[in-house]
Amino acid sequence: MDTRVRMMRAWVWLALGLQLGCGGGGVGPRDLDGDGHPAELDCDDANPTVWRSVTGYTDSDGDGFGEGSSSVTCVGSTTKGWAWEGGDCAPLDATRWRSAPGLYPDADGDGATGKDPVTGCVGTTLAGYQEQPGTPDCDDGDAAVSALSLAWADTDQDGVGAGMAIAWCPSPGRQPPKGYVLTSGDCAPGDTRFWQRLPFTRRDEDGDGFAVAQAGTVCSGEHLPAGYDTVSPSEDCDDRNANRTVRVERWLDPDGDGYGDGAPVLRCVGPAESRPGETFRGGDCAPGDGTRWQPLSYASRDGDGDGHLSPATGQVCSGFWLPQGYSQAVRNDDCDDGNVALFRTWSVHADADGDGVGSGPASTFCGTATVPTGYSQQATDCAPQDATLWRMLAFTHRDADGDTYTVAQSGELCAGSNLPAGYATQRLSGEDCDDTNATAFRNVTAYADTDGDGVGAGASTLLCTSGQVPSPWSASGTDCDAQDATRWQNLSAAHADRDEDGFTAPIPAQVMCTGKSLPLPYFLKAVGNDCDDADAGRYRWTYIYRDQDADGVGATPRQMTCLGPAVLAGWSMYGDDADDGNAAVQTDEAAEEELSLILDL
Repeated sequence: MDTRVRMMRAWVWLALGLQLGCGGGGVGPRDLDGDGHPAELDCDDANPTVWRSVTGYTDSDGDGFGEGSSSVTCVGSTTKGWAWEGGDCAPLDATRWRSAPGLYPDADGDGATGKDPVTGCVGTTLAGYQEQPGTPDCDDGDAAVSALSLAWADTDQDGVGAGMAIAWCPSPGRQPPKGYVLTSGDCAPGDTRFWQRLPFTRRDEDGDGFAVAQAGTVCSGEHLPAGYDTVSPSEDCDDRNANRTVRVERWLDPDGDGYGDGAPVLRCVGPAESRPGETFRGGDCAPGDGTRWQPLSYASRDGDGDGHLSPATGQVCSGFWLPQGYSQAVRNDDCDDGNVALFRTWSVHADADGDGVGSGPASTFCGTATVPTGYSQQATDCAPQDATLWRMLAFTHRDADGDTYTVAQSGELCAGSNLPAGYATQRLSGEDCDDTNATAFRNVTAYADTDGDGVGAGASTLLCTSGQVPSPWSASGTDCDAQDATRWQNLSAAHADRDEDGFTAPIPAQVMCTGKSLPLPYFLKAVGNDCDDADAGRYRWTYIYRDQDADGVGATPRQMTCLGPAVLAGWSMYGDDADDGNAAVQTDEAAEEELSLILDL
């Protein structure tokens, strides 16, 4: 409640009390709230906790110092929220209330301060400030950061910068400016592959993998670039030529076959590089012959020069390959290496009938390239004395009667190029039901035809024939009357023409045993729609109109009538007579005119 309102209430009660005292005579001072202070002296006689008026300041944080301008306030001995003294510089912070000039800001308490003095709001201590300037603080909100760091431009983005540095405050979570890094010393600012100088002790200038001793530093990346190293590979005899690496032996080669003779000399040359008359290989077995230079081993040779080899071992001075007449493989092509006319071993059988197939035990001959006359490499002749027969052939089918129809029968017989007639390895024209009769070879199903109408009946019978069913049999067994030659099949009837007028009427469906067609008057399909099958003069349903004036045109109503070809007397098929009592009037002129107008539209 506002202090002024409380004071006004107190004065009102005081006035009432005075009035009552004047009228009551001898009544003591009034104390409405019972706090022991009379109403005339109580600044709020309705509240026992306050009774006196003071001039003070609002103290929101309870530090004993108020803020703002002073005002009259009604308080008691326990009233809070006010103070005698004003000037609080931090009304909401009980730890600070006084202003102190000439202080240096140190909000994070790390001892580093701002460079210029300020007036600070403090309490019993100087928390957040220093009386003397400290080292400059680039981030007074973080005690772990105070000094500026340096950052360098990283133009090639390899993580190492170069050039002039900029100052940067390294606050937590704060990255250097874009394009700057904290590491300097990039030896190649425009090349992402290189950023630091590394020492080397070996140099491979020609890139052949062989190096020479050379010390220094080179601008590098994570590792030394190609051509520089600190280990010691093989020594390069010429580091300006990649084809020359180590000194190699060379031999004199007077015959130019690539193989030299005598003691070698050491030269710094490439693998394919040599001086005229020199080679990188020694051991020439024929120093004066350019076609031979190395001894090669052989396992077969041709002693008689007939082009066929027999087993033999040794070495012969050769070129790239063994000379003709020698082979590294074991070959036994010559059964007589001392006779040029004989070279091939034959294991053959006597062929007495000259059909190319022999028989009997084998005989061995050393001969020429062809089989010896009167002999064969085969010993399977099943008829040694018959030149037309020489091998066993299997058969699976037999045709004894020669009708090209076979029966299953397996076996084998001595034959020539092919099986003889009557034997086969597969079914020919078909399965033979009688291989003893050339005219009977196929089973047919037949039915007895006792009435001779071409259709049989009864149980079926298998007949072995030439493929045709003989008389008196039939291939069909559906005869519905086996004793009547005029009837042999069941036909369905659904219509009849009993009055023989050429038009049928429906009847209940029935099946009849008949010949080629249904007997009259029965039909399977309808012919017209006879409205009276008992009267040949009537066969159609039609609408007709009563014609009372006999002018050929009747009038409604119409009626459905069973008629023949003509209309009944006194009736007409037309029903649009406008006046059926007057033969001279047939049309409605008004209607005709109206219809004409409609058609003209």
